[in-house]
Amino acid sequence: MRILMFRGLYLIAILLLVVGCSKSKTENNIALTLENKKAIELYAQQLAKSINDYDHSLIRNSWSNEAFAKRVKNLNKVQRNVFNYIFDKEIKDEIKFNNISLVNHVNLEQGKIHTSNIKHFNSHSEITFLSIFDDSYNFIKYRVEIINNKPYLCDLFDLKSGLWYSETIKNVINLNSRYDMFSEERRAANLAMRSSNEELKKRDTLSALYYLYDIPKTHWVGNGLSLRKLNLALGVSDSTYREVLETEFEHDQSPYLKYLYYRYWDDSVNLKNVYNTLKHQTGEDIKLDSLIKSESFWR
Repeated sequence: MRILMFRGLYLIAILLLVVGCSKSKTENNIALTLENKKAIELYAQQLAKSINDYDHSLIRNSWSNEAFAKRVKNLNKVQRNVFNYIFDKEIKDEIKFNNISLVNHVNLEQGKIHTSNIKHFNSHSEITFLSIFDDSYNFIKYRVEIINNKPYLCDLFDLKSGLWYSETIKNVINLNSRYDMFSEERRAANLAMRSSNEELKKRDTLSALYYLYDIPKTHWVGNGLSLRKLNLALGVSDSTYREVLETEFEHDQSPYLKYLYYRYWDDSVNLKNVYNTLKHQTGEDIKLDSLIKSESFWR
């Protein structure tokens, strides 16, 4: 069993703060027309086809960095400057990498992506895709807005954490505002991550795992750290994985941790509740029932 997470999602939480400059912009609230909705529905079909055809061009060219930046809201002037700096230096490249990786993963693993659901709101739509592989599956949800009369992706929802990526970034910015580079908590978090990475280079997975527990609880943002611990624990032993899973489940009640925990302990009642929530969030029913019946793994 292997748990996948977005590259760098947790590492952003311990970036050193550097101040840039810019202004926040308001969100686009132009109501969708019937033609807009039809265009988005056609776009969803085209995007799924392009991914299955191993074509990166559509997903590369239809992501709007400007629209995503507007989604990171309610930052003060200093926080907005910080966001603008790390967005330009790292986040926008991270998003590009993840979108390209989606296409690569589906094709290299001989999978297939399907459009599960399209939900229209007043000024945007949400498209949920289901990728299916031999023994696993995964969901990804994109927010789509009409910009210059064309559909553009402007945010992505991680069903494993239950957060939009823009929300995750905002949480990280707020964290770094509370604990600057001179704080004891920030220094401890940076040291623990560096030490963990050094142990990984030495192929000492157990020590790398132990160092992650030196990260202060103040810096446990989202479920990225929990998934990192579980990934490392898998490389040690089943007993280590079980122990880490028990520990992380005590403080992390994200949808994916619930799934991993209840599935590991074969808790069919609570696992069914997780699946029902997943069906509600994705609009997927028939395919998901089939995947559950075949004991395919949500990866």
